[in-house]
Amino acid sequence: IAFWNDLQYTNIIIKNYLNKKGWSVILKLFSELQHHFPKLLVYTSAFFLTSGTVAFALSQAGSIQDPLISLNYLENTYSNEILNDIKTTAQNELEKLNGEITSKIEQLQNSYSGEQLENKIVKATAQALGYNSNNNNSNSTSYSNSFSNGTQLKLAKTTEICITSGSAQLLSGNLINISSGENISAGSTLVRNQLYISPTASNTIKLTSPVKINITGNYTKVTQDKPTYEAKYTAYADALNDLGLFSGSNTGYNLERASTRAEGLVMLIRMLGEEERAKNYKGTHPFKDVPEWADRYVAYGYEKGYTTGINSTTFGSQNTLSLNDYMTFLLRALEYNDKKGDFTWQTSGSLAITSGIIKASELEEISKRGVLYRDDIVYTSYNALFANCKNENLKLSDKLLKTGVFTQIQLFLVQRSLSSSS
Repeated sequence: IAFWNDLQYTNIIIKNYLNKKGWSVILKLFSELQHHFPKLLVYTSAFFLTSGTVAFALSQAGSIQDPLISLNYLENTYSNEILNDIKTTAQNELEKLNGEITSKIEQLQNSYSGEQLENKIVKATAQALGYNSNNNNSNSTSYSNSFSNGTQLKLAKTTEICITSGSAQLLSGNLINISSGENISAGSTLVRNQLYISPTASNTIKLTSPVKINITGNYTKVTQDKPTYEAKYTAYADALNDLGLFSGSNTGYNLERASTRAEGLVMLIRMLGEEERAKNYKGTHPFKDVPEWADRYVAYGYEKGYTTGINSTTFGSQNTLSLNDYMTFLLRALEYNDKKGDFTWQTSGSLAITSGIIKASELEEISKRGVLYRDDIVYTSYNALFANCKNENLKLSDKLLKTGVFTQIQLFLVQRSLSSSS
């Protein structure tokens, strides 16, 4: 009884608090749970009493010295049939209530997206703590924002940030990575989904792709000149990054610039989950223009048939990666062989369309623009994961799953994330 009275009093306090804070969604769910709680408590109590207390009583015999209810009386009153009936009823009611509660939660989830619920809770909490929710001013506190590539953010002391999509680099000052406990110095790339705090004023981060970022605290936004191309496929870069197939450069994703042929080959090898093998490869290649950092990748790619160079002694390491170059790389990864006549460098785009790597309209857009951006590379690389290998009813992702490059759960999560962001 004391417990029940305390519980009722606590219910009133919680409901008043939730109502005061305007958290109507949580209040609604709490009210539903409270409505069912009396029955839940009764049936749960019945279950434990019958399976615990009564069982103890049944094991005790009455006597003159210890005048308990007689064993015979208990056996006649609490027969096995009655005990089983009570247990069954309690279990059925518990399952029924669980089903009703689950249904209510699903209804709420269908009414509000996860991000909407999260934003409601975050904003209500921030307002309760006295934070300003105006996102349009400089030096303002905000919650979840999208910024374009090249934007610089000057962080005030104690401002906290978390990159949820895209990439960023610490331009000046230092940050503390709360997630790992490390001190981050200027020039470092920020890790997605980790929390950073600015220990002093005027630490500046530069966004190296379109970014979604959670910020708590004060900051000043400095927008740089708008790039000639706005990246469209940051979510695909995030997906490949989560699968361990793409890491960008030492300054972030840099999706709005072109790649060199050397960078393109490294991206392909990494996407195939073969980077460690490439780094440890002991073979050679015939090319004279390969920088030291790319030497092992080029040697490995040459041995695997991913590249043959632009002639017998030149790889073209610093040449800008073209659309046909990368489509050729991807088709070779899907086991098509241009040496055996499956396609030519000039017709690689057509076979890429047939294979599902790229759409005809997208190919035409890139061809007209004349530049293959890293943005296009992550997009076509992701699509290639779900293209069938030559003469096989087996996708490239199936092969990578079999070799343990990533797990089925990882693949499911990135597909779900992409689906929710589209």
